Amino acid sequence: MAADELDALVFGMAVDSVRALSVPFAEKVEEIAHRSHGVLLFNLRIDGDMEFQRVAAIRYPSNQTGVLVLDKQGLLTSHCMVNGTFSCFIAPLEDWNTLPLATQARTTIAGPASLFIGALRNAGYLPRGGH
Repeated sequence: MAADELDALVFGMAVDSVRALSVPFAEKVEEIAHRSHGVLLFNLRIDGDMEFQRVAAIRYPSNQTGVLVLDKQGLLTSHCMVNGTFSCFIAPLEDWNTLPLATQARTTIAGPASLFIGALRNAGYLPRGGH
């Protein structure tokens, strides 16, 4: 089994094992990263999207990234695994996440987050829904 397939399998298993926990999305994301031995890149609020309220990303050694999105109702978490072709969308979100909180508060991330969600939808990883 190739490294990327193994990372995708372990990510999916971690998502399935955490999905039913009655903890906030942020805690689920941290637990998924821990259980799957990935590195949490970001977990942020999405402003202005009609379907999703949060997005998070976890990087794996095979240079794949596990993505989790939380629906507006806070009930359904969708997930997918993307490869390096999404790095141009992920990098600004990852960079923003490393900023001090005061700088984050002054710096909008809405545009890059919207572009990332749009790219995931266009690639068929997320439903197009209300857009």
